[in-house]
This record gives sequence, C-alpha cells and structure tokens, in this order.
Amino acid sequence: MATLDQLNAHDEAVVTGLEGTPAQRRRLLEAGFVTGSRVRFLMATPFGDPLVYSLRGASIALRKSEARHVLVQS
Repeated sequence: MATLDQLNAHDEAVVTGLEGTPAQRRRLLEAGFVTGSRVRFLMATPFGDPLVYSLRGASIALRKSEARHVLVQS
C-alpha cells in the first residue's frame, strides 16, 4: 500500500485509509481525506516540505510527516 508522500508530480490516487494517532486521523478527515476521495499531487514547495495536493476542488498543503499517514491506491 502506498502513502500520499510517495506520489510523483501530477499523479492521482484514491484515498484508501488513514494511519496515525486519533488526533492525526481526525485532522486529516477534517481536511477532506476520506476513503474514496480522489487526490492529486500538485507540487512540492521550494524546500520540499510541505507538499501541495488537490482534493475536492481545494489545494491543501501537508507536511511529509502528515502525508505519510494517508494510504492511497493509484
């Protein structure tokens, strides 16, 4: 199973689950990372962290450490 931080530029995937502490999972759910959602990796910031994703019509920036908790399938 891949994680969100492993996507390459312009890759799309479907969220299949979340890992991490209850607080981390809750934050990701509130941001829209729910099972079945399509997500697209847009870009990395100049220093490589955070990473920017397109999800449900919004651009969302996540740190790599946060993106590792989102399980995806291409």
